[in-house]
Amino acid sequence: MAGTAVKINVNTKHLKKGDPLPPYNGKLRIYNMRYCPYAQRTVLVLNAKKIDYEVVNIDLVDKPEWLTSKSLFGKVPALEIEDGVCIAESLVTSEYLDEVYPQRPLLPKDPVKKALAKVLVEASGPIQTILFKTLRKPDSITEENLTAYQNYLKFIQDQLTRAGTKFLGGAEPGFTDYMIWPWFERMLTISKKFEAVKIDPAKFKILSEYLDYMLKDPAVSQYLVADDILFKFIDGYKEGSKPNYNLLTEE
Repeated sequence: MAGTAVKINVNTKHLKKGDPLPPYNGKLRIYNMRYCPYAQRTVLVLNAKKIDYEVVNIDLVDKPEWLTSKSLFGKVPALEIEDGVCIAESLVTSEYLDEVYPQRPLLPKDPVKKALAKVLVEASGPIQTILFKTLRKPDSITEENLTAYQNYLKFIQDQLTRAGTKFLGGAEPGFTDYMIWPWFERMLTISKKFEAVKIDPAKFKILSEYLDYMLKDPAVSQYLVADDILFKFIDGYKEGSKPNYNLLTEE
């Protein structure tokens, strides 16, 4: 089912070692982790296209034995397209969905424009580096990391200025917007405790407006994690203990 908004339970219990594989019910299924930015990319595409899907959340510290039968490298996201037929990796699964489900196209049809959209995604290394260092070991952040991060913010703002549109994808968010959003979403939260990574609204006015637009996008807003929940999840990494994957669990 596609094209009509469907209520999806994205907050299912995270399955761990010893938990049985849920029987396949014929619906498109994503193997996910609720707080994973990479898996979120694929969820955003599913939401934007209003595809009906099932979520099987995975405990990535204590993975179920059957996960590698669904995801070759035991990572999320993975899509189960039909019983036993699975593909993995966030960009691969996201592009697959855009090709197979024609409603609300996210990538341009023109080969050059499509390639350029993907290049913008590949440029997101600096914000990913800052995010993961902030989560795991803030003391390891270098001046070089911070400079690269600030340059990346300017780069995205320059792309928005050049495009002259609300989103990098045009009047609506496109592939690039959804592929980079998970890192911006987390930086907006984390910057409330870590001043060094704050996005200065005066220096980055256009970028800040863009992020506000993204927060209001239905595909994004229905998957947002509240600041207090995200900080509780992050505490598990910072304290060297296992994070609580089931803070949002709805059976």
